[in-house]
Amino acid sequence: MIGRLFLLPAPLSPYTPEAWSRENLSLQLPAMATGLYASLDSFVVESERSALRLLSRYKDAKSMARLKLRVLDEHSREAELPSLLEDLERGLDCGFLSEAGMPCIADPGAAFVALARAKGTRIIPVSGPSSILLGLAASGLDAQRFSFLGYMPQNSGERKAYIARLASDTLKDGITRVFIETPYRNTVLIEDLIALLPETLWLCVASDLSGAGERIQSAPVSEWRKTGLSSPGKVPAIIIVGQKAGIRPRDSH
Repeated sequence: MIGRLFLLPAPLSPYTPEAWSRENLSLQLPAMATGLYASLDSFVVESERSALRLLSRYKDAKSMARLKLRVLDEHSREAELPSLLEDLERGLDCGFLSEAGMPCIADPGAAFVALARAKGTRIIPVSGPSSILLGLAASGLDAQRFSFLGYMPQNSGERKAYIARLASDTLKDGITRVFIETPYRNTVLIEDLIALLPETLWLCVASDLSGAGERIQSAPVSEWRKTGLSSPGKVPAIIIVGQKAGIRPRDSH
């Protein structure tokens, strides 16, 4: 019997002893996830350091000594994936932990899950915080149709051309666009969006979600320009562009 693979959520907020106390973690994470942190001995993780900090909140010294961690991150190669299946193929249940939030959403875990599924592994996702969904839900933008597009181009000229296409497409199709960005590039990206997007579109910047400094700024681009709403600085952020949500009339048919 091949083991089961549990996709386990991790806290979104950056590590501090206070933020990652069991009391605060219990506000972010479901009991099923924390129970599996305690009971499983084998994990595939995006960050060994973060995983050890998190699991140590729920395991005693003997359990930590038994713990086996295998790393899958942005530097991993396709050829390394089969070795991550060893415990599953021995019949052991395993957990998968991303650096933050839900596994396999905007991280390399999806390739591992695809391989595990091909080998007949039962994949069990466990609900938990997703910065993409939390930001979208709190934005007030239309979420009937949305597209997650990852990172924008780093090159200034390419990024500005991308934003121009993004604006045109969003006005035509009404689909909300969701992005992430490396924290140190937040300011330059937001400045470009404010300068280049049409005033009628809405821009939401949701930063440090679930953290002590959580801030969700959502307004028409015209208001960003007038009031000087600011970049959150070098913290994790979700950036959303679209139109304000409204009540749609029901289909008369």
